Amino acid sequence: MKFLCLTTDARHPVAEELRRQGQAVLITADLVEAGAALGHGPVDVLVVDAADLAEDARWLDTLRTRARPEEPLVLGLAREGTDTGLEPLLAAGVDEFLVEPFTPVQVRARRVLLERRMAARRQRQTSEAEARGELSRLASIIQMQSDVSMAGFGLDELMRMLCERSRVLCGADGAAVALLEEATAEVNYLVATGSLAPFIGFRLKVEGSLTGASLLSGEVMRTDDSETDVRVNAAALRHVGARSMICVPLWREGRPVGALNVTSRRPNAFEDRDVRTLELMAGLLGAAMGNAAEAQARQELMAQNTLAMGALEESQELFASFMDNIPAVAFMKDEQGRRIWVNARYSRFFGYPVGVDMSHVSDLELMPAASAEQSRRDDEAVLASGKQSISETMIPARDGTERHWLTYRFIVRERSGRRLLAGVAVDVTDRKAMQAQLVVSDRLAAVGTLAAGVAHEINNPLAFVLSNLSFLAGELHALARELPPGRMGELEEVLREATDGAHRVRQIVRDLRTFSRGDDEVATAVNVKAVLESAITLARSELKLRARLVRDYREVPLVEGNEGRFGQVFLNLLINAAQAIPLGHSERHEVRLSLRTAGDRVVIEVRDTGVGMPPEVRARIFDPFFTTKPVGEGTGLGLSICHGIVTGFGGDISVESEEGRGSIFRVSLPVAQRAKEPVAPPLRMPLVG
Repeated sequence: MKFLCLTTDARHPVAEELRRQGQAVLITADLVEAGAALGHGPVDVLVVDAADLAEDARWLDTLRTRARPEEPLVLGLAREGTDTGLEPLLAAGVDEFLVEPFTPVQVRARRVLLERRMAARRQRQTSEAEARGELSRLASIIQMQSDVSMAGFGLDELMRMLCERSRVLCGADGAAVALLEEATAEVNYLVATGSLAPFIGFRLKVEGSLTGASLLSGEVMRTDDSETDVRVNAAALRHVGARSMICVPLWREGRPVGALNVTSRRPNAFEDRDVRTLELMAGLLGAAMGNAAEAQARQELMAQNTLAMGALEESQELFASFMDNIPAVAFMKDEQGRRIWVNARYSRFFGYPVGVDMSHVSDLELMPAASAEQSRRDDEAVLASGKQSISETMIPARDGTERHWLTYRFIVRERSGRRLLAGVAVDVTDRKAMQAQLVVSDRLAAVGTLAAGVAHEINNPLAFVLSNLSFLAGELHALARELPPGRMGELEEVLREATDGAHRVRQIVRDLRTFSRGDDEVATAVNVKAVLESAITLARSELKLRARLVRDYREVPLVEGNEGRFGQVFLNLLINAAQAIPLGHSERHEVRLSLRTAGDRVVIEVRDTGVGMPPEVRARIFDPFFTTKPVGEGTGLGLSICHGIVTGFGGDISVESEEGRGSIFRVSLPVAQRAKEPVAPPLRMPLVG
């Protein structure tokens, strides 16, 4: 085909692609030059841009009328496939259009469509006079065969086209296609053109008709004059106004299934070459009918395949929805370790868009080297043995938070036999934290039980000691006159010191019992000041070597909570404050305990002058397992447990810290709803510490 492109771009992509496809292409931006080209030689297709038609498209109509010998088809080019972008092309009545980007596939498809349109138009323009010649008739049949193969029409349209073409080629007045209905022994005229067009649906008995004889014998039947031919149903032909007729059987799968008829009002209207022409056309029609049957079978198969594909897609969508919403990450790898599928949760955990191809991403890009190595070993073990496995791995999140995963690995096989490694990993970080907290709680409970037992065992002999010291004091006063001067004062001092020591032991025992109570889950009204003093007693040895202890107490109401639990919190905060201060120079440092009221809350602050914390440490201070202490010296659970205790009783715990300037831990507890009278703290002897 020859294309004329109206553009200023000498290397327009559409023109270049058409040349690559072997087409003749002329490029010009001048309308005068374009008109001359259309007037001097055949141009099959004009290529125009939508932008040039936007303001006024009348120049295109003028240009098309100058074409010779026939008006070319028009291919429009648009920058975008929107209504606005296509409006100029639709208004100008282009035959086909292309939208950027102009890919080779699109250009080829439009070229083929234009070739078919051109072929169909030329076929329609073929004159009856040209078809009468033997050579031109054969060429017309060949062209007809080409049109049938290229057009892609349905069977009914093909039958009408072949029927009409047979009428023209044979110079007949009418043509029809009749199909055999074996159940009724009749032929039914489904398609008719020319003078036979009014008789569509006409039925004729097979027996006693020329068409029936052609079908029964499988041979071509011809009558030159129906009025003198005994084989013909003369009444039927008179009814349709015919004197001459040719009947050619249509074959499918080795048997005649119908007939192609042409008729003329004149006797002796047909020649032998007309018979040969109809035989060729009947062959085409029979082949088309066979192809139509095959096409129908293919369509039915395609419909079945479409249903199967729809069911498969629905199943895949259901599977994808299920896997994307399970509370676990899932993946499949090939034997080379490439990820061929991951669920949405997997992609989101590692910071990739959902649905992105992760086959090129290595384990080292997703996790630390140690975790990647362990994952590789676990994968290879399952691939080597073929047995499923369960393993635990630490893989941090994108923000660096340590996450612990329990991964189930197993083998799946594709239909082709290829083995794939599948895995489903569940985040067990919270479960491990809970287990660790339970272990710590069990240990604390054991320590509490031990402390309670020790306190009970100490209380018994301590009662004897205090009782005996009281008895000795009384006896000493009774014997005062019998002792030498000055001796009495020395003995009284010794007894007083022994009594003070015994009272100090009794107070320590009471403080231990504060932390040994088993009613941890019972919320009562708690005297915070008393709990703080108990915690100070137990932390004194840790504090006195590092800092001065300063109390800044105000009168506060009772709080809702648990004495033993709060004692655990304050002891932990005091020890952490002490350990944040280096040993030595205790006179330069202090740990300040503040107690005050803020609305319906009681606020306790533990302030130290230690080393403080950087922001990245401060942000994770309450995370389970996070610790800045060396391995073996801390579990990272102390402050996490404190946070759980405080928030569990409706309180808040927060921290303020700056490197080199110390830290402030602030605990806010709700005032007890069922206020009780504060229990006066037990009488304490002055302690030396």
